[in-house]
Amino acid sequence: MAGGSTDPGAKYSSRIGFIYIFNLIIGTGALALPYAFLHSGLILGLGFLLFIGFIAYITATWLIEAQATANAFMKTPDDEAPLIDKNNLINGEQVSPFDIKNRAEVGLMAELFLGKWGKMAFYAILVIYLFGDLAIYATVVPSSLAKFTGGLGSLDAHHAYYIYLSIFTVLVTPFSLFNFQKTKPLQIATLVTRNLAFFLMIILGIIFIAQGRGADVSSVPWFDLSGLPTLFGTAIYAFMCHHSLPSIVTPISDKSGLYKLLVVDFGSIFVAYGTLCISALFAFGNIETPCPAEYTGSFVPCTIQDLYIFNFQTYNVRVIAAFLVLFPVFTLSTNYPLITITLRNNLLQLFPSIAQSRHRSIALSLACCLLPIGVAFITSDVKFLVQFTGSYAGLGIMIVMPALLVYYSRKRHANTPALAHIPNPFISPFQGSIWIGALLILSGLFF
Repeated sequence: MAGGSTDPGAKYSSRIGFIYIFNLIIGTGALALPYAFLHSGLILGLGFLLFIGFIAYITATWLIEAQATANAFMKTPDDEAPLIDKNNLINGEQVSPFDIKNRAEVGLMAELFLGKWGKMAFYAILVIYLFGDLAIYATVVPSSLAKFTGGLGSLDAHHAYYIYLSIFTVLVTPFSLFNFQKTKPLQIATLVTRNLAFFLMIILGIIFIAQGRGADVSSVPWFDLSGLPTLFGTAIYAFMCHHSLPSIVTPISDKSGLYKLLVVDFGSIFVAYGTLCISALFAFGNIETPCPAEYTGSFVPCTIQDLYIFNFQTYNVRVIAAFLVLFPVFTLSTNYPLITITLRNNLLQLFPSIAQSRHRSIALSLACCLLPIGVAFITSDVKFLVQFTGSYAGLGIMIVMPALLVYYSRKRHANTPALAHIPNPFISPFQGSIWIGALLILSGLFF
């Protein structure tokens, strides 16, 4: 499509792509999983988490396939000659027209394959999801800092929240003006801190169990359908990456093993989630004592919290307690620019004239970054946004949009004479229409 291509920028290896996807998926949803498991039970929790992870993988492959098809329909830079000719040559080279060379955001794919109303529906869902996501991030970071410090100088925790939010704003805004490639140092640092935090939470839980203070098998919750609504929203939120996947996939230099990379990513994340939740339930699954409000100097075991890190806020080694309680600060502060970049890139596809002006492009980047922070300044209670973002909007982005995109992209591919005889090398392993129909029906039942 004319004007639809966006320069993907510098390339990076598949290992860096793995880091980006891993970092993007694991966030606050991971920290809320032990609480969801506490109410749904270990068997139901693991089974449903595996189920949602498998669905997320299926729809991620659909999104990549649709992105490859979108690349095949794009024009060359001169906007006159078609991308493909009768010899399947592109700039004199024998390559597949489906090679993912140009970044096709989900919004552009919706315009290509779903038409005007499909594009508008997608943007409505995406803006709600991303804006809610950013508002949650902008609230959780300063709230965690205020909870950890209990205040700031003569200020109480309530007023300190706004000071921390102001600092957060100053730190994340410059990175929101960049592309994914320029956030590489942040993402590597986040991977290290996240792995360390997960390792510490799992090890501390295992130590607590080994000391004979954990829950016995009979007192661990195993299966409770009444906890499924809580688990549903949390599990979807915990595996969400689809809104940013095209921006991450495009710069990967070698895409030959892309679906294997996704298997390793989603598989590693499921193992990390499962290990964390199993250790949490066997450590604290039978405790009903609420957590102390302040650091006491000695470890006080308490019931599993909404965010599992707060179970360790009284851990007797102060450095470890501080690191874990502040873990969302590290994770969400580095994810915030990524989500802002994704929102900006999609809006640039909706309003391409903005990209022609550097000043307007910068203004859009600042708006995407600062408006959700404005919500965090108005209120620190985003419970409704969390519920809506993790459930309904998340369901649309994870299942409904990828299913519709891959269905209509395959249909257009088959009905285009110049492309019909050329196979898409990024065809999803889940090619049958029965997969699409089943997941759309399932999403309707979930809704």
